[in-house]
Amino acid sequence: MSSSHGSYFRYWGKARTEGEGPRYHMLPYHCLDVAAAGDELLRAQPSLVAGVAEFLGVEADALRRWLVALLAAHDVGKLGDGFQNLRPDLLAELQGRTSSAGYDERHDTLGFRLLTAKDGSPRPLDVLAGNEAGRLDPEDLRELLLPWLAASAGHHGRPPALRGWPKPLSHQFPPAVRADAAAFVRDVFSLFSGDGVPFDLTDYDRYRRAFPRVSWLAAGLAVAADWIGSNEAWFPYVDEPMPLEDYWRNHALPQARTAVAESGVPAVQPSAWKGLRSLFPAIEVPTPLQGFAERLELSDYPQVFVVEEVTGGGKTEAALALAHRLMARGAADGVYFALPTMATANAMHRRVEKMFRGLFGDGPEASLVLAHSASRMALDLEEKNRASRAPDGAEETASRQCADWLADSRKKALLAQVGVGTIDQALLAVLAARHQSLRLFGLCRKVLVVDEVHACDAYVNQLLCTLLRFHAALGGSAVLLSATLPARTRAELVRAFGDGLGVDRPILRDTAYPLVTYLTAEGLREHPIEARPNARRRVAVPLLHSEEDVASMLSRVLEAGGCACWVRNTVDDALEAYRAWAERLGEDRVTLFHARFTLGDRLARESEVLRVFGPESSAAERGGRLLIATQVVEQSLDLDFDGMISDLAPIDLLIQRTGRLKRHARDAAGNRVEGRDRRSPPELGVFLPEPTAEVDARWFSGAFPRAAWVYENHGQLWLTARWLRERLGFSTPEDARNMIEAVYGSDVQDDIPPGLATRTLRAEGSGKAKSAQGRLNSLNLDAGYFDPAKDAQWQDDAYAPTRLGDPTTTVRLARREGARLGPWASGDPRHAWQLSQLTVRRTRISAEAANLPEEALSAARESMPDRGKHCVVVVLEETSDGHVGSAVDGNGRSVRVRYDARFGLQYLGGDTP
Repeated sequence: MSSSHGSYFRYWGKARTEGEGPRYHMLPYHCLDVAAAGDELLRAQPSLVAGVAEFLGVEADALRRWLVALLAAHDVGKLGDGFQNLRPDLLAELQGRTSSAGYDERHDTLGFRLLTAKDGSPRPLDVLAGNEAGRLDPEDLRELLLPWLAASAGHHGRPPALRGWPKPLSHQFPPAVRADAAAFVRDVFSLFSGDGVPFDLTDYDRYRRAFPRVSWLAAGLAVAADWIGSNEAWFPYVDEPMPLEDYWRNHALPQARTAVAESGVPAVQPSAWKGLRSLFPAIEVPTPLQGFAERLELSDYPQVFVVEEVTGGGKTEAALALAHRLMARGAADGVYFALPTMATANAMHRRVEKMFRGLFGDGPEASLVLAHSASRMALDLEEKNRASRAPDGAEETASRQCADWLADSRKKALLAQVGVGTIDQALLAVLAARHQSLRLFGLCRKVLVVDEVHACDAYVNQLLCTLLRFHAALGGSAVLLSATLPARTRAELVRAFGDGLGVDRPILRDTAYPLVTYLTAEGLREHPIEARPNARRRVAVPLLHSEEDVASMLSRVLEAGGCACWVRNTVDDALEAYRAWAERLGEDRVTLFHARFTLGDRLARESEVLRVFGPESSAAERGGRLLIATQVVEQSLDLDFDGMISDLAPIDLLIQRTGRLKRHARDAAGNRVEGRDRRSPPELGVFLPEPTAEVDARWFSGAFPRAAWVYENHGQLWLTARWLRERLGFSTPEDARNMIEAVYGSDVQDDIPPGLATRTLRAEGSGKAKSAQGRLNSLNLDAGYFDPAKDAQWQDDAYAPTRLGDPTTTVRLARREGARLGPWASGDPRHAWQLSQLTVRRTRISAEAANLPEEALSAARESMPDRGKHCVVVVLEETSDGHVGSAVDGNGRSVRVRYDARFGLQYLGGDTP
């Protein structure tokens, strides 16, 4: 082939100014490196390729070659003078000329513009489509191929810019350069895809909707392939011309095989399904839910399960059993657990790490990745703790087996065979955030398990519906776990998945509890589940209308030798209660747990809480101990209290909190035992104002002024209080569904007292606005990776809103060390700054104090792993009032804060909700 002498060998693709070896890597070779990485990724995931090929109605091998050809053309924009002139020395050396062109437009957008240009000659679009004879309508051809080309150009994590182009193409691509670009496109498409596209593009109607959907996966493939193919450790520079096919066969392909294998990305063969005990040997008698997960007849195509069961019903094990069965039958390649918080993700990671190897067979090791903003630090700390417990014989942990390339960024985490992280990492896949397509690509063949679905507000729920729609359309399955859901929420989630499948809106009718709702392309099934015998219990709910009532109930539990928890709705309410009870009982018997501690202190506090109140705690450790906490205790932490009081909260959260009340079987003294619990029947005291019919707008805010904006819908709080007052307790599982519908059902909203109507209507309007904002922010599945309506929305994932609410600030606390500023936390310098940080509302802290020494502040930022990006540094000074620092609030006013390890961060000069 004449390509060995092609003029496109006069262009560089990557370069360096120092170091040994060639100074540059030829652009054609870099393009082939990326194409080879993509080819290896596709060969390693044959089920994915087969599924997409079946959807498009083409041969799998033809589809693979077409995608590889697109990847080979991904950097055609680098031929432009602006990019080549970034190294004028190389431009002069390779082409013997100079250029005045500036790099004022990114090469990915330039390449997209070049490939889709309507004018000029030759037109690369006709070249790659084999349409140089003009047999296809140019406009139809352009519309059909735009999503594919946008996906290829989107290899840096976002689509090409569709407006704001500063100069005509001729400024970057003089006639000779444009001819070189057309020749390169012709040669690589001839090398990989023969005569052009593998589709009959005259069948316009068939592909007009299919191509945009597939483009999301093609874009994710392009990002993954470009990241792997750009790594010089795997693809060393070559600067000598040779035929494209020689470089492909002798360099690109063998290097790609090594690179993809070492990346940890390829699918790993799942193990055969051998029953629940093969995954969980400790389970001797499965719960009814777990038994159902073992026996249910599954489909080979995308499917969704909504599992509603009380705490302790074995939802996690059932979800993993379903995931493993789907993997074993070739319907999935892995699993991703999406949790509501970092703390719950850490806890789930510890559970999954013990058993995930059982999901896979012999051969390459599967990767398990923890995916959230503090994941690397959390894993390092966990490793350190294990080493201290077993210094001489530590088994290599799953986190250490994960490939370094895969673990160095949470953007890549969803590519692992098993991922555990926050729901935010999954939701970013459907927001206009950089690298969202990589997340979609990582999720597409996985079982998405979303835990604590009831914790989603209206905005997050809307994003989750969009994610389910994408996930179903792209070939994934999902398992959604909850204690219980309002009927309308369950219907919304199932219908969103069904919309992605292309099935008619399913009608959900069953109100049984526990319940599994199951949707496939074949239809909807609703399966009532038998309740576990030991899950049946009556929880008494004494109503407490004063702090004297609260004190009486807590004292009764503590004096009897039990442990207790009071869940407060705000940090400042928790601080106030802690001070009072620490003075009453002594600090050694009272623990404070909330979210306004630095990360280091919060992790230490969480560990202490689990030690004292967790499943393995003894009667001696727990007896007479009191925990004052906020909502941080209600999700996924395995805690077990003898008595509990909660401030009034929505009824679904009260059900969730009750799951931490007498959770494990213990004897009367409080020690763990087998079989049934021998303690007295459980009681959940609820601290609340009297829910009479004649209440005014201050019914809740007058009793809980700080919490008035935590739970906005005071009408639903009143409905919760009314239900509890009428029954003074509830039975599980019998009352669970009734409790939810008594508060969230459409037929009870008119019962809310007129005095609360204004606040309730405002809250309902806020919920609708959040849902609308979720729809507005979500990507459009059918628009594909080419949506002019979203062009201006794309941003870095650090700013993409996975949750709404008051804007927050990441604060890092510092101390003076002579003329330097050092992190507040001591220990491992890799993590000390992160251990010193916490998140606060931006209205409270938005900027650094003006009097900080600029040189010391700059040096401190340079010492941070992220160079201090997006954080505010607050320097604490030792004073008679404690360790106090200054900052600037959201209104530009100076504010003072105090911090210590007992109370956390406190704002001086007033209380803060």
